[in-house]
Amino acid sequence: MKNGIPLPVVSPGTQQRNFTHIHDIISGLVLVGENGLGDQFGIGSPDAVSILEVAELFGGKIEMLPERRGNRLSADVIDQKTRQLGWAPKHNLKDYISNLRANNWSAK
Repeated sequence: MKNGIPLPVVSPGTQQRNFTHIHDIISGLVLVGENGLGDQFGIGSPDAVSILEVAELFGGKIEMLPERRGNRLSADVIDQKTRQLGWAPKHNLKDYISNLRANNWSAK
């Protein structure tokens, strides 16, 4: 986007992901490492966002690419055990992109 190049989005664009800020991932890993026992400590934002919505948040041109065989449409995060330890994400993707655009560039 910064260079004026359209963002590629694989059709249909409704694929959802739970984007999680690296600082939230690290705080979760530290908490689980210090207090967790066993497996199944998922770490991730509870907010699923479509790939198309992410591209639209940047406010520029979008290039839709052909659908890819085997493309996951959803990605659930099972984080109950991590939340029971007191973890919760502190960063929000929409706010992050908004701040990034405001502080670094404007869409061409």
